[in-house]
Amino acid sequence: MSDDSVYVMGRSDAETERLRAQSMLFDPTTRRLFEQAGISTGMKVLDVGSGGGDVALLLADLVGPTGQVIGVDCHDAILEKARARTRQLGFDHVSFLQGDIRTIALDDDFDAVVGRLVLTYIPEPARWVRHLAAHVRPNGIVAFQDIEWSIGPVAFPPSSLLSRVWDWAPPAFERAGLETRMGLKLFRAFVDAGLPAPRMHVEAPAGGGTDWAGYEYIAAGLRSMLPVIERFELASAADVGIETFAARLRDETLAQHGVLMLPPFVSAWSRVAGSSL
Repeated sequence: MSDDSVYVMGRSDAETERLRAQSMLFDPTTRRLFEQAGISTGMKVLDVGSGGGDVALLLADLVGPTGQVIGVDCHDAILEKARARTRQLGFDHVSFLQGDIRTIALDDDFDAVVGRLVLTYIPEPARWVRHLAAHVRPNGIVAFQDIEWSIGPVAFPPSSLLSRVWDWAPPAFERAGLETRMGLKLFRAFVDAGLPAPRMHVEAPAGGGTDWAGYEYIAAGLRSMLPVIERFELASAADVGIETFAARLRDETLAQHGVLMLPPFVSAWSRVAGSSL
């Protein structure tokens, strides 16, 4: 990512843990994206906006020890955590670079460039996709995944608590400068970047019952967004009640024998000039 990208969720330890919880829920759909796009053993892959390294570690498994994964992010402190995780796992074929993706020196022979939840935070996503695709060899893969905030989360039966949250969260994102429709705008970003029309799919985790991880995940996202919600006077900390939010959401869902669906991830992948999909 770049230094002027709008990462409104903050860079706290709690946010890093939220991203790891997010990976547990969404890694299966991210893995499907990469496999369907053609990322496989021995490839050299650039992971943009790598953060704590969740996507890079997923890629490391796909490309294997004969491949190479390079993650880039402008926040060195969080990259140190990513480096520690890769050392702990013994992934010698994963490395991380700190810098602005627009200016950092990168090779031009990557087999693929990928990013998860990156374009929603930056202006002019098509320009970024075009710039990044220039680092990919002919026939190489461009694959991005982003969230579509216009479709969720959804509760059945309807959740009064979740409805209140949704009165706060989308306006906070929009006022902070995020693109809340980036998931479905991926198609236009690829085409405007000069790539062939991407293949796409949409997936969303859903669940209910006592032990579903989605309750805590929604609460963790709300916790990270709380400073922004308060700054724009959309709600107060007392209104949100973050310390008990996950338990209240779980209890409400259980009482209704309900189910929740998280906002969907939209996946898009294409190839640079010279390929046939």
